[in-house]
Amino acid sequence: MIDYMEFDVMLFDDVIATVKLKPSGSDKPYVINYIKGFNKQFSPNPEGYITKDELEKWLKWRVFPETRVNADELLAALGLKSYNRWAIVRKTHGVMADDEIWLRFKGETLKHRDVTLRKSLYYPDEVV
Repeated sequence: MIDYMEFDVMLFDDVIATVKLKPSGSDKPYVINYIKGFNKQFSPNPEGYITKDELEKWLKWRVFPETRVNADELLAALGLKSYNRWAIVRKTHGVMADDEIWLRFKGETLKHRDVTLRKSLYYPDEVV
């Protein structure tokens, strides 16, 4: 069973952070960053609680903007009726075309090759 309350932040197939949205005993998200000096971390601290605003700010750059010209078509393709960052991230795994970061939810066994938008770039021998 997939648990959407806990996920790993992936760089290709490497876990670079673990996030628990509702850790035991707190209503604040808890993050463990496994790498340092990376510009896409939740916070500069290696481990600790973050605010929901920090989480929302981070998620904002993992989805297309609500003002995008074809946002309605993208939402329809995802089976969504309205813009909701978390719903989009759950469907897309936070995959963007311009980097190799993505989210793998607890219980999933996906790899980068399963979610990337640029299979021909990263896995040219597998593209048919």
